[in-house]
Formats: sequence, C-alpha cells, structure tokens
Amino acid sequence: MIIIHTSQCRPGMKLGRSIYTEQGHVLAGRGFVLTEHAIRRLQQLGMPYLHIEEEGTEDIAPDQAIRDETTIVLHGALTHVMDELLGGDKETLSPNVVRFVCDATKILVDDLKSRRNAPSLPVHLTTTLTDGDKQHFLEHAMNVGVCATRLGLEEGLATEDLHALAIGAMLHDVGRLLLPSGLKARVTLNDQAYMKHAELGYKLLRDSGFPLMAAHCALFHHERLDGSGYPFGLEGKKIHPHHQWISIFDMFDTMVNGRGNGAPMLPHEALEVLYGGAGSLYDMDKVRRLRDNMALFPRGTTVRLSTGELGVVSALHEDSKQRPIVRVIRSSEGELLSKPYEVDLKRQLHLMISGFGNEQPEAKETPERLEPRSNKVFHVV
Repeated sequence: MIIIHTSQCRPGMKLGRSIYTEQGHVLAGRGFVLTEHAIRRLQQLGMPYLHIEEEGTEDIAPDQAIRDETTIVLHGALTHVMDELLGGDKETLSPNVVRFVCDATKILVDDLKSRRNAPSLPVHLTTTLTDGDKQHFLEHAMNVGVCATRLGLEEGLATEDLHALAIGAMLHDVGRLLLPSGLKARVTLNDQAYMKHAELGYKLLRDSGFPLMAAHCALFHHERLDGSGYPFGLEGKKIHPHHQWISIFDMFDTMVNGRGNGAPMLPHEALEVLYGGAGSLYDMDKVRRLRDNMALFPRGTTVRLSTGELGVVSALHEDSKQRPIVRVIRSSEGELLSKPYEVDLKRQLHLMISGFGNEQPEAKETPERLEPRSNKVFHVV
C-alpha cells in the first residue's frame, strides 16, 4: 500500500483505507475504485492524501501516528472548538467542549503509550472538509499535539502534566480563531495584529478552565532563544523546554505542509532550515532529536528519486530515518516495473529523494519569483 497526494491519483486506483465524512460516516470504503469524477470530488472536499493499493507494494503497511479511532475523536474535539469560536465573540469555551477536549487528549495519551519506541510520524486525516483553512488548522493541531505528547511520554512526565501538555500543544494556535479574520489571516513580516493570537489563545485556555501549563503553550510557542520571538522576546533558559519543543514542531510542520506564506518543503529541506536557526532561534540538541526521532519519509510514502524513478518507502533505519529504503516500482517514464527492486539510501549516497508521489521534477524558482525566506519570516507563520 502507498500514501499518495490526491492530486496525483489516477482513475482505476483502489483505496487501501476508508475515507470518512466530518460526521464519521464512510464516504468511500476500502477497495473503492477511483474514477476521474471521484478524484476531482475528493480534491474539492479538501482530502489531501489517500492510501492506495499499488501493485508491488502489497506487503508494505503504511505507518500510522495514531489509530483511526483516535484521529476521529481528536478531529471531533477540534471541530467543536472551531465551531464555537469562529465568527463569534466568545471569550471562553463551553464546559462541554472543554470536557470533550480533555477526554480526547486522554485517548491520545493512551494511544501513544501503546506505541512506545515508535518513530514520530505525520498525521494524515481520513476525513474530508470543504474548508481548506479548517483542514490545515486541524492537521497542524494534530501533528504538533502528537509530536509534543510523544516527547512528554519519552521524558516521563506525570500523567496530569502529560495531559496538560497534550492540550496545550494541540491548541497552541487556538488564538488564531479569535482574530477578526479568523483562519483567513495571511501573515506578513512583523504583523502585529496576527501576533496577538498568542496572548488571545493564552487567555482563552486559562479562562476556559484548562491547566495553566496548557495555556502557557499557546502564550510562548513563538518565543525564540535569541529574544527575537514574541510576545515577550524571552531569551534562552527563560523559555521552558516544552515551549521550545512546540515552537520547533510548529515550525517544522508549517514548512512541510506549506502553510502561511511559503510553498511546501520536503521534510529534509525543512530540517535544514531548522538547522540554520539552531543555536540562535532553536536549541541545537532539540533539532538533533527531531532529526533522530522523526520519520521524515514514513513507510508507505511515495517518493521520486533523483533518477526520476518512482518508489515507495519500504523500511526505515533506526539510526538514519532520513535515508530510508525505497522500493522502486515505476521507471522515470512512469511505467510500472515487472520486477520492483529496493535501494538503500543510507548506503547509496549518490541517490536523493527529490519529491513526493507522482510530481514531476520542476526547475527551481528564481530568487525573484520566490517569497523572501528568512528565519525572521518563520517567527510569524
């Protein structure tokens, strides 16, 4: 089975995992054969990735960060949060939604406890939303929440603190829902109006009755070691290690998924950007731990090699997750190989992953066409 972007799917492909509606109903079951109309409709519904049964990959089981059931519960909790806050003037969440969020994060913690020693993985939603901004908010919240909670487990946090960290990490950006433009806000450098989301999120979580530790995650996730962050410009050890972690996970997921002002980056490209800020914006040891624990290309991910061939990640190295084993299934011309073969990127260093799925290599954009990128821009995404 492979994980492939919906825009790269072709008619005749067969679903390997079911797709659900926002209400939890099955929209298309496992084994459903895609048509051109179905692919177009799934794109319109905002379905980013699909699990596909592909010849030559029958023995590959894509990694999952959390169980489908956990994903659905977290999705429901976050949807209730958005429904209460977007377009309104509420300053707190209702007790029912607060309980829903707390219960959902407890389920997340229990799920991750059953997956100890597994690598950190991205969350791919199997539900459809017609609003792309909401879809991005949900996926980003889940990715940061899962990564931070897994980290808390590794560090042996007490259960109460672990639940608070899970809430704070998942709702670190909740203040964005309180901005006048909501999730439609487009960030510009030193955007003072947007920067208020950190304090707005803190006040909302605090006044809604969530643990203070959770509220602090929203308040401090844009602080940077060199004092160039916001809202207070804290430096170094004045920033709690957990808040430093959330800022790193927040930035990594933002770059990989192309939210904010930037185009999507490949995971190893995003990691290079973090390394560029290590020692000034981010703690070097924490960036290294992200590199060592994050599966940049999880099993089942379709990738294009620097040779132009298409493959699927079939295995990971414990000590080099960014250089996986790739099973090549299609030629550079897109023809299905009768005898797929595997290449070990850890040992064949002349080969690189140049893209995801079926996307064709494109010429690099010239500096004039690119949005200027700098570590300062990354503060406000």
